[in-house]
Amino acid sequence: MKSSPNNRLNAIMEALLAAHDDAQRLSRSSLHRMPEFFMATRVADYFAEHFDNFGYRLEAQVKRTFEASDMQVEDIAELLQEPDLRPDGRFDLVLHTGKRGRTAHILEFKRGDAMRGLISDIRRLAKVSRHAGRHSLKTNYLVLTRRCPPERDTIDRLIERLDMALHTAGLDDLDVNLIASDPQHPFLNHDHLPMANRAFQIVILEIQG
Repeated sequence: MKSSPNNRLNAIMEALLAAHDDAQRLSRSSLHRMPEFFMATRVADYFAEHFDNFGYRLEAQVKRTFEASDMQVEDIAELLQEPDLRPDGRFDLVLHTGKRGRTAHILEFKRGDAMRGLISDIRRLAKVSRHAGRHSLKTNYLVLTRRCPPERDTIDRLIERLDMALHTAGLDDLDVNLIASDPQHPFLNHDHLPMANRAFQIVILEIQG
């Protein structure tokens, strides 16, 4: 498979739906209860298996990620001065291409849709996308699971909350594309027991500068 915006979004979703099936079958759990690292690993393996030219790094160092891109040296130096980027930190998953391992896309994973945490990650990814310009790392992803009703679509409410939070954070002009899965079951409580009238969704935010 060749990389394209739709193919990448579909691949992330397909990888996580398959991961949810395996979480139930092999761990007697549910995707929304699995660690974020589980989601990152499953998406990484799916891309490596199904795309022609993707490799990956898990828990990739921020500085190394930028240095392996085709961004300009001055843009990298400016990015590494941004405290929001946590220059000494790591990204959950970085996809790279070609024999030289040029970084292509950053993916961060979260459980839950609390806006404070989402905006922090969105701001971080947005700064990378904006500095990238037409270079690699222009398109990045924030992937999350969120609680939802089993039979009522609340994604419009999530979009409304996200738009308000982006406005408050001064990110109105950011290009964010959102796709969400249908409600998934089971939704498990802290004791890993199914809860009636509860479900969860997989949500992918595609972020471009």
